[in-house]
Amino acid sequence: MTEWTDSKGLVTSKAYEYFRPKLPRQPWKASIWKAFIPPKYSFILWLGLRERMATRDRLAFLHEDPSCSMCINSKESAKHLFFECPFSSYVWSHIRQWFGITRRMSTLLSAVKWLKKEKTGSSVQNKARHLALACTVTAFGGTAMKSSLKAKLQILGLVISIKITVYRLILTLFPHGL
Repeated sequence: MTEWTDSKGLVTSKAYEYFRPKLPRQPWKASIWKAFIPPKYSFILWLGLRERMATRDRLAFLHEDPSCSMCINSKESAKHLFFECPFSSYVWSHIRQWFGITRRMSTLLSAVKWLKKEKTGSSVQNKARHLALACTVTAFGGTAMKSSLKAKLQILGLVISIKITVYRLILTLFPHGL
């Protein structure tokens, strides 16, 4: 007898569990796969949390310039792109200020853990925080800037774009007011 059989024969559920064991729970899964977050944003946030975004350090095999697409001064990695780059720090500070968040996050995982732990305010505020994180990560994932003046103007536009996207998504969730 094997681990997936009993005295009567094959037990399908045991065979399934044998070949596909359950992985440890990821604390961030429930925070990103929400019905109110558009799938595109959830997917890009999921890629970021799994450190699978197409950043320049991961695309080094293409032999392209590895410098950050926003600040051009450092090597582009997920950590740099989201939290160490001066331009992304500027965006994060505006988003944090917009939601009254005083805690400074240093990784995507810490940001998601904070969202899970910090459930103060209304459900609208919690949904808006989740949307803001997902929208910001998606926005950083699609940035490509070269000149510093152009980058500064684009960063201001990025902050406004994130805010507009969050407002639009919240209004679709609560069309009759809050």
